Parts: sequence; structure tokens; C-alpha cells
Amino acid sequence: MSEYTYPGSDLDQPKKLLAMIGSYWSDSYQGNDLLQSTTFAAAQLAAQAHLDFLELIASISRFDLPVFHKENWYFLTFKESEVNNFEALLAEYSSKSPPDVYRAGGLRYGQIPTQNTYSVPVSTDLIDAKVIMNRITEPSLTLTKDVDYYMPKPGVLAFRSNPFDNSLVAVREIWEGGQVVDREGSLWIFRGDWDWDTIYEQFGYALKIRMQSGEGYKALVNAILDALVEGTKNRDYQFAWSAITGIPLTMEAQETVVVIRTDIRSEVVITDQHAYKFPLGSNVIVAVGDVIQAGDPLVDTLQFFEFNRGITPSELTGLAMGPGLLATGFWGDLTFENKTVPLIVEEEVDGYTKVSFELGGFPNDAAKFWDDVHKRGVAAGQTLANLLDVRDNPTTEPGPASLPATINPLQFLCSNVLRYHAFVVRVRTSLMSKKRLGIHAAVNLKKIVPPHTVMIVLVELEYADKPVIMGQPGTETDPGYEENVSGFPMMVASDMLPASLVMERVKVSQIIGKCE
Repeated sequence: MSEYTYPGSDLDQPKKLLAMIGSYWSDSYQGNDLLQSTTFAAAQLAAQAHLDFLELIASISRFDLPVFHKENWYFLTFKESEVNNFEALLAEYSSKSPPDVYRAGGLRYGQIPTQNTYSVPVSTDLIDAKVIMNRITEPSLTLTKDVDYYMPKPGVLAFRSNPFDNSLVAVREIWEGGQVVDREGSLWIFRGDWDWDTIYEQFGYALKIRMQSGEGYKALVNAILDALVEGTKNRDYQFAWSAITGIPLTMEAQETVVVIRTDIRSEVVITDQHAYKFPLGSNVIVAVGDVIQAGDPLVDTLQFFEFNRGITPSELTGLAMGPGLLATGFWGDLTFENKTVPLIVEEEVDGYTKVSFELGGFPNDAAKFWDDVHKRGVAAGQTLANLLDVRDNPTTEPGPASLPATINPLQFLCSNVLRYHAFVVRVRTSLMSKKRLGIHAAVNLKKIVPPHTVMIVLVELEYADKPVIMGQPGTETDPGYEENVSGFPMMVASDMLPASLVMERVKVSQIIGKCE
């Protein structure tokens, strides 16, 4: 939808409207103020109908689909008895402010906490209201969002001062049984945004994806539909992840970086066509003069890595292979780190040379992994040691001198296992935008990832204090971690019944706990 301009047409100009119904009413008729106001009111209804029609036309295209409905004028009424006294003001469990918790001396169930503003109920469909006036024509009171009022959450409109104390607010008395029982105030909301769930009703239902209406939801739906209609491309999952994290990617087919700046609110990358903003702390990975393509990341908060050329990205410190990427029988993940480690060579194992290298994870898992690799190599007549043999025409099993002295686990994984059919999405969760959909929305990408392709999501959780070094006891100044294995004493069954009547079964379970 185009930007709002005033006057947008003759419907916004009362004097022209009189001329349209006849020159007599505009030039000769005395006292035409009432007629002008009546004509203008009817024209406002026509203007709203025209706006609704434009939204309907735009809704045909999933690209032009308006996220929210625009209502030129909405008549808001509220009772004095409802000021700071309605259900939507009850504190939620998600509140993190110290006073907003249910505990002794704090909040009480069913009781509204003390308010610092004057809140009135509004429809939960009202998403935004930038301006509120006391009347449509020649208003004497104009209230501005975030100055005179704000919307803390859906269904609540909070005024800075009590509207019933303002003589410019229209107020009527409510009578019952011959006496005044309440008062009702009224104001006009101008060009408010209303959530009619248009994205879901038009296109989201076909994908069975329902989320809170917003630009991110629209972008995710469009990315998935693009992939389903045209076949999945890099651009599709890249822009889907952009919607999930709220981190913008390069929009046009080709752009040139011209300015990189940091202000008090965000990191800014300006190209010859767009300006992109990122949360403070983001590391910009482009430079002035760089030519970038559509879908290219501009900061390291959201990055994509493919292994189709067997290249190991330096930005990856390692990858953990877990369920779905390992066979059954493992307790946990196996980590392939991006570092150089010695190659371990064992000769004459089942008649072949066995090789292995350091892997992160449970030691028994690593041992099982290398045993399985070697057994399968023996069964195939060509072990991993044979494949790593540096000799041109070997006729015997390789020894340490015929094999590399060191190896990079991640590079080995990328070049030999993940090549051609896997890619990594790297996300720094602490720097995602406030406008993000959230990582939970990534489950919808299963619809577009090809069946022969693996999408590995590397979620980086950053810590603010000292890391805990696993396997190393803590000291008085540094944190640490150590394990103690112990058993649980159980009742002996033969103490209750004769041993001849008892059959025992032994089951070993691992119970893990942590002491802080």
C-alpha cells in the first residue's frame, strides 16, 4: 500500500464536495456549514470503502498483501469505571519486573497491580494507533503515541493523564434508575492498524502455518511458497531465516556498500539502494566498496555455509553430529572441532591398520564410532587408513610413515561427509532483532529442505561470565566441573521371600544431576 497523503482526493476536501453536488450549494446557499459537514461525513464513508477496496485488490498478491487493515476513523468509547479496572491489566507470569511476581508482599491473584497511567480497554485487534483526536473535523485535542499515550499490550490503551479530567474530551453521563451510575468518554482513532489475520486467511492456511501477524510472518510465508512453486533455492531458506531472526539480508540482485556507521541504537550498513540496521554488538562482515548479491549476510549474526567445494569455513569452531546424523547406539553428540590434532595409528587390528583422531563427546561414544568405522572398512576391504595412505601404489597396509601425522577433524568431515548435500546456518541468538519470529519457527523449513539435503542449525549461546571447563575441578577463583559416580542401594528381594521364588533382573540407568 502507498504512503498516506492528505488530501488524498476530493473526498478529503469539503468545499470541493459542495461544488460537485451543484454550484448553488457552494456559491449561493447561505449557511452551508451543516450541508458541508454532512457531505464530508458521507465522503469519509466512501473514502473508507475505497481504501477497503484497494486492500482487497492488494490481497490477491502474496507480495502486496497488507499485513494490517487501515481504518481511517474509529470511534473509541470507554467508561470511567473501567479506567485501570479491567481484566487485561492483570499481571502475566512472563513479567520480569521485580514487583510483578506472585509472592508474599507482591501481587495477589485476581487483583490488578497499581498503575502509573490511566488505562482503558480497547479491542485486541487494534495493533497501532499513532494519533487520537477528539473529533474528525477541526479537532481541538490531538494526542500522539508515545507522548500522550502508549499501548503496553493488546487490549490496553494507557493515557499519561486521566482523559475524564480533560474538558476537551467528549463525556456523556450514563443514567440508570433516575441517577448517574457512570460516565462514558469518546475519542477518534485516526488511521489505526487492525489485525484481521489477513496473512493466514489468504495464504498461511495453505501451509498450515499460523503466527502473529507481522512482516516477518509474511516474509516466511513468501519464502516457503517461493520454494514450493519454483523449487528450493539458496535464496529461499536465506530469506526465511532472515524472517526468523529479524536480521536483514541483501535485498537487491546487486548492491554496493557505501557507508558503515554505528549510532546509539544500531549498527548501520548503507548501500547504494538500501539502509540496513542491526542490533548493537553485531560484527559487520562487509567493507565499503564491496559488491554484494541478494541474500548475502552483512553481519555475522546470521551466516550460511555450504560445503559443495569441500572448503572448511574459518568462522566455524566445530560441528556436533547428533541424532539424525549418527547411527543408533550413541549416548550423545560427537564433536568435530576445527583444529589440528594428531592422527592415531594402530597396526594389525583385524589384519588391517586402524586410524582415528580426537573427537569431542563421551569417550565411549568416540571409541564406538572408530570401532564401527574400522569394522565397516574391513568388511568393504578398504579401511580409512587405506584411503589416507599417501603412497602412490601401496601393496601393503600403511604404517605411521605412510599416513598424515595430523588431521583437522572438521575439515575431514566437510570434505568427505557433508560435501554436496549439507549446509550450515549459524545464528548468534543474543543479537537477533526484536522483530524476530524466533528459532521455534524454523520447524516450518522442513517443508522446503530437499530430502537429499541436510540443514544443520548452529545456535551460538554466548555467555557473559567465565566458562565452566568440563572435566576440570573448580578452584576458589575459577569455576569448574567434576563427576562422581555412585550407586543407589536397593532392597534385596530375598529378604522378603524365599530365594527360590524370586527371579531378579538387573537394569543399569544413568542418572545425571548438577550441583551449583
